[in-house]
Amino acid sequence: MLTSNLEKITEHGKRADGIVKAMLEHSRGSSAERRMVDLNALIDAALNLGYHGARAQDQSFNITLERDFTEGIAPIEVNPQDITRVFLNIFSNGFYATTKRARTGEDARFEPTLKVTTRNTGDAVEIRVRDNGTGIQADIRDKLFQPFFTTKPTGEGTGLGLSITYDIVTKAHGGSIAVDSKVGDYSEFTIRLPCNL
Repeated sequence: MLTSNLEKITEHGKRADGIVKAMLEHSRGSSAERRMVDLNALIDAALNLGYHGARAQDQSFNITLERDFTEGIAPIEVNPQDITRVFLNIFSNGFYATTKRARTGEDARFEPTLKVTTRNTGDAVEIRVRDNGTGIQADIRDKLFQPFFTTKPTGEGTGLGLSITYDIVTKAHGGSIAVDSKVGDYSEFTIRLPCNL
């Protein structure tokens, strides 16, 4: 029993340490300068990075990645490291949700898929990230961007990923982020980044 208690103390200590490190990283703010970026190329690189990171953690991980990038979107001024972080957070959550749905085994024909769409709306670039994972219940959607709120089991999430994502998109870049979802079917995040600040 003592060994079990010590393991739990260590596990919770590591989780608290992770949360504190994430908070410090978040509070430091951005160190990189803004520059003109080809958003399609940045998103594509983040998608590849996220996919290979997930594969490195779990060799059995697999997902179909769909890209629907509008050609000719003019470069926009952003902090590339922060925006990459935004998409890595969203992709990671999509990978988690699709893997969770696949592991339930309820639908033998289920094929995990994550689709990224970009388009120019004139005054902004709109990016949609849609996964066919477990979905998000309506009663918790409003809490998703709050610090320390997580839908993941203890030890699997700090509750800072989407909070940081929200701050980067809205406060640092003057954009917007919204989520739509149907439980057991899909989740879709829509990010709008203004073309000119």
